[in-house]
Parts: sequence; C-alpha cells; structure tokens
Amino acid sequence: MKKQQTNRFAALMMALALISLTPERISALEADKDQELLWSADGDSRMSIANGIRLVEMSNNVKITQGTLDIRGDAATIEYSISNNEVSKVTVTGSPVYYQQQLDSSDAPVKGSSNSLSFYTDDIDGTTIVELVGEAVIESPTSNLKCSSIIYIADLDLIREAPGPCSGVFNSTNR
Repeated sequence: MKKQQTNRFAALMMALALISLTPERISALEADKDQELLWSADGDSRMSIANGIRLVEMSNNVKITQGTLDIRGDAATIEYSISNNEVSKVTVTGSPVYYQQQLDSSDAPVKGSSNSLSFYTDDIDGTTIVELVGEAVIESPTSNLKCSSIIYIADLDLIREAPGPCSGVFNSTNR
C-alpha cells in the first residue's frame, strides 16, 4: 500500500514538473516583487531585533499584500534585515491562512490555504517560495493539489515538493 502511494506521488510530481516545462509557462507577476509590502492587523503588534533581523509580529485578522499577492490569517511575523531594510521572510498562521496571487499569463489567480504559510525569496536563485504547511491546498489554472504540505515556486507556477498523502487534478487547457 505504501509503495503504491509512493508511486502515485512520484507520478504526480513528475507530471507537475513536466507542466512547468511547457512553452506557455505561467508565472507570478514579476511586478509584485517591486511593490511595497503592506500589512495590517486588528490586534496587537510588536517589534524586536535579533541577530540583525527586525521582527514585526502581529495578531488578529492579519492582511499582508504586495502587488497582487494577498495573504490573510490570524497572526503573522515579518522578518527584515536591518542592514538593507529588505523583507527576508513572512510567516502567517491561521485557521486557515489564505493565499492568492495573480499570474502573468492568465486572468485566473493561484489560490491556496493551509494552517501555516511562509513566503520568501530563495537565496540561491531568487525565486519566490511559498511554503504551505498543514492541510495545504493550491489551486492554479493548470492543476489543483491537496497535501499535508506544499512547497510552491510562485515565479514558475511549480510545486517543488509535496509530502503526502496527496490528491489532485489536472485542469484542461482547452476550454
């Protein structure tokens, strides 16, 4: 049974990787990275500094936006470097956390939800990473996936990793 689940997961991941290689690849809006990161919360907010990183923590009805990126949850922590004043990571928790972002080549946005979400730029290749943990769901124009967690590369509309159990569907592009 476990081998069968592993084989299904491997096949699903391979199919998702192949979709990302199609010529009409969809990606998150490049202009989003150039926009200001805006946040609001109905509850308390506090700031602290640790190891050259400023932490901004907030609670109750948290909203974080950057261009078309929209994340909503119960609590959040924003980490940014004191040396260059750049945001390095955003972590949001909730019951659930909601994620939405417009794609460059589509009118349909990518939507997701999970118990926890982390959003950051990969230090190695500069891609935007969205990690959804706990009852993770991603809905994109090309596919829908539900797993215990999902690591999603927003710039490529690519699910890099998705530990199971998982279930999903590929959407037809001939509509």
